[in-house]
Amino acid sequence: MKSFSARLIPVAIASILCGVAVAGGGKDDHMKMMDKDGDGKITAAEHAAGVKEMFSKMDADKDGQVTASEMDAMHDSMKDKAHATARTEGGANEQKMADKKAYDETGTGKSMPKQMSSEQKIAKMDTNNDGKLSAAEYNAGAKQMFGKMDKDGDGALTAQEMREGERKEMTASDE
Repeated sequence: MKSFSARLIPVAIASILCGVAVAGGGKDDHMKMMDKDGDGKITAAEHAAGVKEMFSKMDADKDGQVTASEMDAMHDSMKDKAHATARTEGGANEQKMADKKAYDETGTGKSMPKQMSSEQKIAKMDTNNDGKLSAAEYNAGAKQMFGKMDKDGDGALTAQEMREGERKEMTASDE
């Protein structure tokens, strides 16, 4: 049985990845979406505000719970927006390579790991096992993830810390 903290880690990653949808789908757009003061770092307060915004956007029926279908719908809208941006700013192949590079620290776009499904993300965060995420479950996971991603302990996330955290925490296990 995984510990409570191990189950919550992907919540924050999901929120960060969903943040890409708001800003247009590029590999560092989540930084732009959350970095409200434009200093190149995301503070805990900026992160919390971004998490709240993304939960609200994912909760399509506004019932205070996010289901896998709502999360999938958000991911689909992110992909649609990213593809539209790619068509107008450099083509689908360029966007596909940029998406791969977001998860490949070598920047080659090779061997992009299989990402967790919405069901897997929710299962990791769903502390009451009801198959849905409440705002409290989502926020708790995001806060925990922020702490894990802040490798230098300075209370802020750089783009590199976010990319590395996304790669590490959003990869589907082969269990």
